[in-house]
Amino acid sequence: MSFLDKVTAFLPLGKKEEQTEHFFALSIGTEKLTAALWAIEGNQLKILSTASEQYSSTDEIVTASDKLLDAVLGLKEIEPQKILFGVPHSWVTDDNLKDEHLKTLRVLVKELELSPMAYVTTSQALVHFLEKKEGVPTTAVLVGFEKKYLTVTVVRAGKLDGVKVVARGETAGADIEKALLAFTDVETLPSKILIYGEGSRELKSQLLSFSWMSKLSFLHFPKIESLEDDLEIKSVCLAGGSEINEGIVYNNKVVASFAYKDQKIAESEKSENLIEPEEPESTEVSKQEDSDTLTELNTETQEKDDFGFVVGDVAKQDTSESEKSEETEDTETPIHQSVDAPEEKELAVPDESPLEIEDFEEERVAPTERVKGERKFKIPFTKFIPGNFTMMVALIGVVGVFVLTLGAYAFLLKANVKVFVEPKVLERDAQVIADPNQKNIDEEKKVIPGQIVQTEVSGSAKDSATGKKQIGDPAKGAVKVYNATDQQVTLKAGQVLTTDSGIKFKLDKDVPIASKSASAASPPSVSDSVGATAVAIGADGNIPSAVELKVGNYSKSDVVAKSEGNFSGGTSKDVTVVSSEDQQRLLAKLSSDLRKQAQQKLQEKHPDKKILQEALSESIASKSFSKNINDQAGEFSLNLTVRYKGTAFDDADLRTIVSKLVNTDVPEGFLLDLNQTETQADVAKLEKDGKVIFLARFKAKLMPKIDTDTIKNQIKFKTATEVANMLKSMDNILGSEISTTPSLPKILERMPVLGKNITVEVGLK
Repeated sequence: MSFLDKVTAFLPLGKKEEQTEHFFALSIGTEKLTAALWAIEGNQLKILSTASEQYSSTDEIVTASDKLLDAVLGLKEIEPQKILFGVPHSWVTDDNLKDEHLKTLRVLVKELELSPMAYVTTSQALVHFLEKKEGVPTTAVLVGFEKKYLTVTVVRAGKLDGVKVVARGETAGADIEKALLAFTDVETLPSKILIYGEGSRELKSQLLSFSWMSKLSFLHFPKIESLEDDLEIKSVCLAGGSEINEGIVYNNKVVASFAYKDQKIAESEKSENLIEPEEPESTEVSKQEDSDTLTELNTETQEKDDFGFVVGDVAKQDTSESEKSEETEDTETPIHQSVDAPEEKELAVPDESPLEIEDFEEERVAPTERVKGERKFKIPFTKFIPGNFTMMVALIGVVGVFVLTLGAYAFLLKANVKVFVEPKVLERDAQVIADPNQKNIDEEKKVIPGQIVQTEVSGSAKDSATGKKQIGDPAKGAVKVYNATDQQVTLKAGQVLTTDSGIKFKLDKDVPIASKSASAASPPSVSDSVGATAVAIGADGNIPSAVELKVGNYSKSDVVAKSEGNFSGGTSKDVTVVSSEDQQRLLAKLSSDLRKQAQQKLQEKHPDKKILQEALSESIASKSFSKNINDQAGEFSLNLTVRYKGTAFDDADLRTIVSKLVNTDVPEGFLLDLNQTETQADVAKLEKDGKVIFLARFKAKLMPKIDTDTIKNQIKFKTATEVANMLKSMDNILGSEISTTPSLPKILERMPVLGKNITVEVGLK
């Protein structure tokens, strides 16, 4: 511990406790409501409790929501003040709530006595949740299950292709297929299906055995994964929480702020329509960042029965009073702007990307030169020497401590200033072709060179059999046939005989029966005893003696058969067998694993190239199941060898193509670093000649130019508050984080006098 640390350790340092604010979230599904009580403690998003309730009409939403509010609160002494809504995609048209659903939310807010915080479509919340969880924009088919309906969402590179809701039938795979066939504008479907909701985990094995390739445009058999429970309500809570706290942490993963388009709901004298601020048409990059801002709803205290939702940034609503008092009348438009205001200004929207502090560059300033030519004074020390030597030593000690403290404060104090800048994010999409026959990059046609790669992968896997089959023996016995007609009747072997209860038997051989005599009173002619066997196995065929059986299409009055003695030997039992669905499921699972192995194998062989799993075509070289269909078994295995062929390309070529789209848009004062850009490629089509056509998404963060030397000179010996205010007033700087070593009480905290003891780091928050 340094000397200054020891001195300051005795100084009292207090910390003000922050009061946790709790929120109520309500996700409105097609037939189910899900609610959550959540809060933000530090950087932690905590969902304290959840509950759900079925409903059959919109009239029941208010009553059910009231029950859910009581359910999530329980015995907790918590009074949430704000409500966050997740609404179905069908409730919104042109980014606005439909009138009838807008009225429903108004009634909800009034009855629950809560302030409206925001609303967001659950489909968009899900897409952003998955994007932040995976770290890349999602490309998949999302399927949400409820009791009577399922919702199918197609997402490509983080953008919605559409949402369809269909009634559930007997087979989940057929229901999903029906919904996907309605996406007529989608040429190729993403080869990944993510399922969630009621009973989704139990349906996974069924979906793995469905024949997805017969009618749908998948490039290969889709990979099927189950998502976590209560995904929709978690996504909605994360949407609101991320807007309040940009660095929010959930499930041990840092998820940065993602925003939704600002909207407002207002009640006017002429209309009850949802009002949305118009977005000016502009090619400026900063306007593009406003596309997904979280919708905010804010209640105005009025005597009317309705309320208005106004534009605002949720994060800014929590600004402390001390920070508000420092703002002047010349600052930006207030956060909560009236709907009736004559002019509305656009709000800054946080970037959707994870905001982390990274890539700081440390710069140091040369030591300050000592001042020369100091004046010398003669001090009459004898006047200050006391008569008592002990008092003199004590005085020298006090003066020494004072001098050492000042010296430590001036020369040992160090400060680290992290400056958080606001990057500009540029995103561009382009259709790019990787062509094996192309030698050079064609920037105009967006064609890059490709390279044919191929490999063969073998593997084996086991799975449990789930098919059911009855095995056993049919009942056997003998019958006699009676002919009451005046003509001879000959019955062939295999002739069906049926009891009154529907049990069927077949004759074992041909049976001729003579006609009865001409006399009306004569009895029918009777055949010899002939064997008969039950058509189905089981004990049902063990019929007693003298049972009448109908012969083919003859009426019993003309021709009839009767059992001679008891039929016996009919037995049956249920056994587990390998079904066709079992084999298809295991084949799909093993093929998916081998595809991943093939991609890794090719990537290791060509480390300087990029190889996409979806761009690999496959052909089965050999396939061998240990059990055939309907074979009795509890477990079976598959040995499989697959040949994979695809086209690899250089990611640098892709960056070169797409970066041309943004180079001309870099504003003054910003820098474009291609090494800090992100690219994502989603395969759209595979050509027979090896061409790969894919949608390339390019995302670049433009960092503002910051002069750290100038900042060092300007903040010397200033207080932390003065430094924070000065930095915040500078262009493109969002805020700062200041720390000193050793730590000092607030009243003594200042920047070092020496520039070399100040470190300025620039990065993202």
